[in-house]
Amino acid sequence: MSQHNNKCIYFFIGTEAELIKIFPVILRVKELNITYKIISSGQNDISKSTVLKQVNDGKIDILLSDNEKIKKSAFGLLSWFFKTYIYSKKIIKKENCMKGSIIVIHGDTVSTVMGALLGHKYKMKVAHVEAGLRSFDFLNPFPEEIDRILTSRYARLHFAPSQLAFDNLKKIKGQKFNTQYNTILDSMRYSGTIDTKSVIFSELKDEKYFVFVMHRQENLAQKKLVQSVIEQIIDISKSIKCAMILHEITEIKMREYKLLDIIKKNNTIITMPRMEYFDFIKLLKKSEFVITDGGSNQEELYYMGKPCLVLRKKTERNEGINQNVLMYNEDICIIKNFSENYNHYKKNRVDDLASPSDMIAKILLENMV
Repeated sequence: MSQHNNKCIYFFIGTEAELIKIFPVILRVKELNITYKIISSGQNDISKSTVLKQVNDGKIDILLSDNEKIKKSAFGLLSWFFKTYIYSKKIIKKENCMKGSIIVIHGDTVSTVMGALLGHKYKMKVAHVEAGLRSFDFLNPFPEEIDRILTSRYARLHFAPSQLAFDNLKKIKGQKFNTQYNTILDSMRYSGTIDTKSVIFSELKDEKYFVFVMHRQENLAQKKLVQSVIEQIIDISKSIKCAMILHEITEIKMREYKLLDIIKKNNTIITMPRMEYFDFIKLLKKSEFVITDGGSNQEELYYMGKPCLVLRKKTERNEGINQNVLMYNEDICIIKNFSENYNHYKKNRVDDLASPSDMIAKILLENMV
């Protein structure tokens, strides 16, 4: 790869979700023959990711911490953040081309904030992909809304995925760009070129099914809410099979609330651990509808035109609202109603050929000089 005044683009990645959304940009940067490196904060273990294998032969150039050392709690994550940030200085200062380079961060995790702080400290230009999302409520979602605000203070290249997100950046310093769509659109397109690995598809056969995802801590911390939602899911599964994703935190809470055995004994619910991204997108595409508390899922399903019920009070995204997306708004009765009327929320998929990742990569190249 060619050098641009000995400068480099550093992709700072903390979670699997960030990698999934940023890898199309890395592919475009690669095609443009720009020198780049991947830094992993270690918040998630991305070393075995199929996505990383596709984009960088499974290689992490700089690893800042060991994911296994993070305790699964808010305090544990905060403790990990400060220890990793302090330790990272010993590793990163060995790099001789950081000053004047670009560090690309994504989204709204604690790793996003860490990357922004490190970029600022080492005099790199901070580029924030998926910038400008706001719920305007510090507690919903928490801590993501705070992470976004902190990140925006240090970023100088802001890539907003919509006009609404772009407008939210009016008072923020730096260059702002409206990429029109989220880079997840490019990720989804790429997923069609990858063969399916999961055995879940053979278990589902040709049956109709819906997908259920519940993994946000603010939901899982509410025992009565979780119990009520699971009752609804079990009831719905009597009419249409359920494919339930068990994130690690989800499985822990289901066991704690003595719901896991009840769920697993129900032969109309197929449980599975978090899937590889490319398989998960295929799972969503073949489903009838999705009930989820994931913001990224909301965007993915908007691009697919797939009926989606979001188990959240507020969302920082406007994609699909009042079209294919229905907000739950703490009304448990909506779940059953949505499942019975999901056909009303079917929309056409997004066919626009525009590539937000291509736009971002070209702007990064222009800023290498």
